[in-house]
Amino acid sequence: MVLENKGYVPTLAIRASEMNGLQFLPGATKERMTPCILLAPWANSSSLEKSIERVEKAFRGQNYFLDLDRDYEFTNLENATQQELVGLLDPENAFENWCQFVAEHEWIWPCIQTRGQTESEIRTQIERYQEAGRAYCLRVFLNRLPSNLGDVVNALAASGVADYAIVLEGGWTNDPLSLAAAFDGLIGGQLQQIDATVPIVLSCTSMPKMFSDYDGGVSRVPFANRNLVDQIRQRRSNRTRIIYGDWGSTRPREPSGFASRPLDRIDYPTDMTWCIARNKGDEWDFQRAAQAIVASPEWDGDLGIWGEEMIENTTINEELGIDTPQKNVAARVNIHLHRQAFYGTGDLGGMNLDEDWQD
Repeated sequence: MVLENKGYVPTLAIRASEMNGLQFLPGATKERMTPCILLAPWANSSSLEKSIERVEKAFRGQNYFLDLDRDYEFTNLENATQQELVGLLDPENAFENWCQFVAEHEWIWPCIQTRGQTESEIRTQIERYQEAGRAYCLRVFLNRLPSNLGDVVNALAASGVADYAIVLEGGWTNDPLSLAAAFDGLIGGQLQQIDATVPIVLSCTSMPKMFSDYDGGVSRVPFANRNLVDQIRQRRSNRTRIIYGDWGSTRPREPSGFASRPLDRIDYPTDMTWCIARNKGDEWDFQRAAQAIVASPEWDGDLGIWGEEMIENTTINEELGIDTPQKNVAARVNIHLHRQAFYGTGDLGGMNLDEDWQD
């Protein structure tokens, strides 16, 4: 059964911070989640094969959902890897290029590509996935609902097997609870004919876009993603599997621009809060920000994971831990993924994790 014994579906872009945060999780943490990865070129690689290699280095030997990163910004269409991605976005012959790419990689559970597709073409996609023995996923974006959603739902209902999951994606929002009515309306409306045993993932992110308001010490920024999922579970008690999702403490890609180097800061996630250590007036560097986090009442210090060790090392010497904004994000992602994967299981301190991270 799809997502059996999984309680967490984080959406992650193929960027260094997300991949490092995922890679350095303990095996026991990874076993509790199934990430949804958004396919795009990896760094300056020569093909999308390198992107898959990076994902599967981070999440070795386990299935993951894969979708096309439609927020990726094309910068050079003469580049071979970007051309390859354009080819996968081609809807010709029921997204034949995409389906072939999926078939070549055994750990991928593909996301249905719905743009410009008829019900018959969507059925063709589903049949290809089933013939390859793959589970699959439908991602529905609230801010760009497909005009053919009725055709998609009909094709899913006609497949005859509940071998798929649905991700309702809210993207970035100031307030996760503001999405409750839209999520509930979809589940009780256009998705009502979907088998009640099919897992539905509710996903969004409210990670701040700007940090200038968080200054002068350690700021606490609550996030209500869990409250959102709890609300929908209560309203839709007939659905047996409503699963928590988010963006792993990151955000969807945004158009690139010219920006100054961000002020050194350290982020530390708790179950439902991000602690942000930043002090422009006192010119904090990463080390002083890390020291403020470790001295805060929210600091656990006993999770036994890479992200916390990076922060602890930074309190001694930045070169041993976090000395770039990217490393801060990687450590934050690592801690956030771990906490959300084990959410509700009790005290995480001193857990007997099955393996140590390796550099």
